Amino acid sequence: MKTFVIFELMNQMVLVARAAKARGLRLVVLNQDPLRDSGDFAVPDGLVDELITVRSWTDADAVTALVDDVLRHHEVAGTYAGFEPTLPFEAALREKAGLPHNTVADTVFALDKGLVRAKLYAESLSALRSTSLREALTWAHWRFDRPAILKPANGTGSALCFAVSDLDQLREAAAAVAAHTVINPLMREYIAAHGGFVLEERADGELLSVESLADRGTVHHIGLTGRYVLAANPVVEQGLFFPYEHPRRADIIVAAQRFHRSLNIVHGPTHLEVMVPARGPVELIDFNLRFAGLGANVLINTAYGKRFEELLVDVGCGVRPDVAALGQPHRFAADMLVMPPPGVLELTGFTFPPQAETRRLMKRIGQRLTGRSDQLDAVAMFTVSGDTAPDTHATAEWARNRALVNGEPVADHPALRVVFGARAGAAA
Repeated sequence: MKTFVIFELMNQMVLVARAAKARGLRLVVLNQDPLRDSGDFAVPDGLVDELITVRSWTDADAVTALVDDVLRHHEVAGTYAGFEPTLPFEAALREKAGLPHNTVADTVFALDKGLVRAKLYAESLSALRSTSLREALTWAHWRFDRPAILKPANGTGSALCFAVSDLDQLREAAAAVAAHTVINPLMREYIAAHGGFVLEERADGELLSVESLADRGTVHHIGLTGRYVLAANPVVEQGLFFPYEHPRRADIIVAAQRFHRSLNIVHGPTHLEVMVPARGPVELIDFNLRFAGLGANVLINTAYGKRFEELLVDVGCGVRPDVAALGQPHRFAADMLVMPPPGVLELTGFTFPPQAETRRLMKRIGQRLTGRSDQLDAVAMFTVSGDTAPDTHATAEWARNRALVNGEPVADHPALRVVFGARAGAAA
């Protein structure tokens, strides 16, 4: 029996695991966290054939030994990964197993936001200047022509991202970086292992993402995903909307193709976060060498009426994905995050709104919270869907406002209000 290897099985990745298992593949999972045992993304008994415990994804020698041991004992037919620290190890396994792959060097490079920004700027694929936090803290005056974003060179989930526009704000953000603790242990470990922060000029426009499947150099466009963000702090993402028909769709797709070529990313799912102005160049914000997170798989399944995870297994196994079989989307779907009100230090209860379809509690009842409103502080997520974009937007925001955090409706807290992209409800 051939084997399908999953790196850090979590949340919606269980859909890919089920699809691989249904093909008669043996499922081997390497995980640092325990497998999820509750909610809509729980891992059912019997799904995983072999669970290998990873003590830390930051221990490269130990993880490489585990990967090599998997290769000695299994005929690996495919792989899947969705968490940044695991991606270099997946690339190494795929190369050794003779599967289509990105090189480890290209993978590591693309995971470093500072290196990516510098390369795109040098190739005139970005107009945004950047520097390291260490270098910026030596400045005697603000050297950029516009405000900037401070963020980890290696990170995800908008963790420890700060908007700054002068040296005083930069120093305050640097102090906050030193003092803050990322609530997600896996992400905290990943950021700490690399340690670097990059300061880059802020792009203007609308934040959205481009979902693609790369197959041995051919990049298949799947769709655009719109963003809900906190109205008070647009750096903090609060939800996804798919499909998003943007008026500059053609320009966005062309830009995404160029970013793939520049970084030599040739195989696997990608999730590119881009900033799109009304006119002018599309700027890359983050190049994610993985499929979109939260419940994006559910959103695409709902929109197309097909099981998108089957295409993810195809690409993972080196089988050419039949993207044309998806057809055209016929519904709209949104995935909403729910934050605790600022200052709340413990989750004592949560009630999903009745409109919620797929649901996931992201923090345990009784768990201590940071009291902040960073993206990784979200306590729950849920999806909704509809026949039209305006109806789906309305349902998503109405439902989110009626979610109860510690017995209080989200609508009671103006700091938790969200907005959608640049044109809420305008997607056609």
